[in-house]
Amino acid sequence: MASVVLSEGEKLYIVHGVQEDLRVDGRGCEDYRCAEVETDIVSNTSGSARVKLGETDILVGIKAEMGTPKLEKPDEGYLEFFVDWLVY
Repeated sequence: MASVVLSEGEKLYIVHGVQEDLRVDGRGCEDYRCAEVETDIVSNTSGSARVKLGETDILVGIKAEMGTPKLEKPDEGYLEFFVDWLVY
């Protein structure tokens, strides 16, 4: 997992926000945004989902296909994965 380096000012901003029950978007620390999840949205994919979280709307489609074995490795096949996503 990548580490994130925060300046002292950023650390204080976060700590004070928690202490004062504030977030940047105006919600309190215990306020949540409604989440909606739909699956099998896109018919020509192996799998797809749409997630709405507040004003954020994400659509993801995944395709997986079996590949033909290469001549030098006839006993080994492979999978190809394609992932497309939109955030709007």
